[in-house]
Amino acid sequence: MPTSVYFNNYNSTAEQRVIEDLIVESMQIMGFDAFYLPIENPSDRDLLYGEDPVKKFKSAFPLEMYLSGDVMDYQGQQEFFSKFGLEIKNVVTVSVSRRTFQQRVPQNTFTRPREGDLVYVPFLNGTGELYEITFTEQAPDFHTLGRKQPYFYELRLEKFKYAQEIIDTGVEDIDHIVNDSGYMIKLVTGTGNGNNYTIHETVYQAADQTQANATSVAIVQSWTPSANALMVSNISGEFTNNVVIIGASSNARYTLTSYDPQLDNSYNETYDNKYINTQADAIIDFSETNPFGEI
Repeated sequence: MPTSVYFNNYNSTAEQRVIEDLIVESMQIMGFDAFYLPIENPSDRDLLYGEDPVKKFKSAFPLEMYLSGDVMDYQGQQEFFSKFGLEIKNVVTVSVSRRTFQQRVPQNTFTRPREGDLVYVPFLNGTGELYEITFTEQAPDFHTLGRKQPYFYELRLEKFKYAQEIIDTGVEDIDHIVNDSGYMIKLVTGTGNGNNYTIHETVYQAADQTQANATSVAIVQSWTPSANALMVSNISGEFTNNVVIIGASSNARYTLTSYDPQLDNSYNETYDNKYINTQADAIIDFSETNPFGEI
């Protein structure tokens, strides 16, 4: 016996629209504001190891989300000791409306939140926190009223571990995470042409002064002309003293006089490479030319 044509709500687009309106409205009332950061270079993904050589996040789209998982604490294994030491696996589950996602995020390259993209929550920890999408559930509503497309997506998020990715979204609070968490070195410059390096531009050194043949490349994080101090991150190659550092967009050109690749925690409390090197010098005898042989 077929179902009744008078009471079959599975073919009612009007009822489906009402449900979607209620979901969107409830997220706007009870949810929180966040930013969605898609990867700009997904084609560069390393298919062997599953990671991008250098991930780039250069846009941020505002979205309202709803905390759909445990509201009392993080999920997942949280803090635990493994063979690698202390690991933190804080997981949280949130929901985002499909309609909102379509309206706020350009749909020309992807139509749903993707694994590997980031979510920034501004109000957490005083300055905001970044989370990485580890899984996107595309049918959490189980096709209510027979609708093919989901009303909302459920995102499983894990705290993002910054590893020198390029984050340049134009949102100052998000971009500042690079200064807080990234590895930077201080380049002390000498004479130059008077131009100022611009924040987040690419700087490089090259024998023929062309970027295509650069031997060292970095991203500017700060420039203090009075102190001739250039702070850079995302360093590729090794900078050389007495060679001009060229700004790709500003055309600023200053000669590098000195720099120390090992920074102490006066720049960042997480830096400990100089401390470790100093302590190692008191233990390891580097005067031995062949410590493992008889010569």
